[in-house]
Amino acid sequence: MDEHGTKMSSDTALQGTAAQEQLNLLISQVLRFGVLLAAAIGAVGLLLFFLRGPQPGEPQSLHELLTLRAGSLATSPSQLVQGILTGKPEDIMRLGLLVLILTPTARVTLTVILFLLERNFVFVVIASIVLVILLLGLAGLVGG
Repeated sequence: MDEHGTKMSSDTALQGTAAQEQLNLLISQVLRFGVLLAAAIGAVGLLLFFLRGPQPGEPQSLHELLTLRAGSLATSPSQLVQGILTGKPEDIMRLGLLVLILTPTARVTLTVILFLLERNFVFVVIASIVLVILLLGLAGLVGG
């Protein structure tokens, strides 16, 4: 190989490494941003709970809010969205929990993409299996 051919393949490898570094940075930012966003949403819900005061049919104290049983929670997406749009503090806090739960799922998805870019297919398969398990768990099909 001549010098020009060697330099071209080296440049290509450097471009691939730069893309991988950017994706690694994005993965860490997703984790940081997801946790901070979840905390902020939860804090808004909690603040609203204290500022608005107890409403009929809703938890009357922080203790009641923390000890709610699954039967009294809005579990469908439409109920959750309706509760958020009407300003129900417990639904806003649930949104914060949902963001917190989805943060690692987003990280694993980005990791699969990173491994695909690296052409590391063994880790693509492993990360994909982890992603499927996380998604099945979110859907309530495993681990419950």
